[in-house]
Amino acid sequence: MNTPWKNYLETMTKELGSEGATKFIESLMRVSSGSVENAVSFFYHLGTTWAPIIRLWGEWVLVRASYKTIALILRDAKPLQEFSASGTWKKMYLNRKNCGIPDEISGDNEHAYHPLLTKYLDQNECTDGFTFVDSGYYGTIVRELHELGFKFQPLFFFSKNPHIPGFLNELGITEKEGEILNDSLECAFPNVYERPKDIVEKNGNISIPLSPTDTLSILFGKTALHGVRDCIRKPVGNAFKETSKLLALSEQARTGIFTGVLASSSPEWSGKKDFLESWPSDLSWI
Repeated sequence: MNTPWKNYLETMTKELGSEGATKFIESLMRVSSGSVENAVSFFYHLGTTWAPIIRLWGEWVLVRASYKTIALILRDAKPLQEFSASGTWKKMYLNRKNCGIPDEISGDNEHAYHPLLTKYLDQNECTDGFTFVDSGYYGTIVRELHELGFKFQPLFFFSKNPHIPGFLNELGITEKEGEILNDSLECAFPNVYERPKDIVEKNGNISIPLSPTDTLSILFGKTALHGVRDCIRKPVGNAFKETSKLLALSEQARTGIFTGVLASSSPEWSGKKDFLESWPSDLSWI
């Protein structure tokens, strides 16, 4: 494995863990014969495959949003940037690092939110209530922002928190299927920026300094988004049908065929049980 592929593996390990990232990338190298050009073509096709479900997710957000201000939480919800109505949505970099939440998979070990976090949300007009759109899982950031006093509504692509709505959850798919698709979303659209920690203020303006990830993540991530952009306005089937197409690719992946959709999900968070059991009973958006 040459240096660009090794760097790509290092980036993806922070998202999927070592075993999951290694299986995914080694399979990609086999199907592409180690050719970056072949892999790029594959990611474009993968983006077109995901485009219908990205569009349907965006339409679901518009229906479910309780607040006029909609904030798209980057990095993981980035494919929704290609959804036409998202042009007026806020694009914010909120993550465990700048919200002071440790992360088992990435190894980030923050324990205090950034002192400029509140100012950052204020600058993005999120003081009078907003809809928080992210890919999902448990809602660690949701709980942190709530404890800071912000009024908002979280909407996830897939939720493992019974108090937070999820697009896939409302389709009635199983928890394991939701985990696989949520993790596969990160594989299909690699992050072009590292998870930012810093928030800076200059002349009264708050900004998030961004550092690029590795060369292949940037190339594959931009290419997959291009695929979404080219297909997101095409007619789509119903959401359950489109989701079933992706789950069929996961079934194929279990036979050893590389499809870009994972055969299994990333490791379970060890703190899940305690976190959900301590969730405030009155904090629910269902």
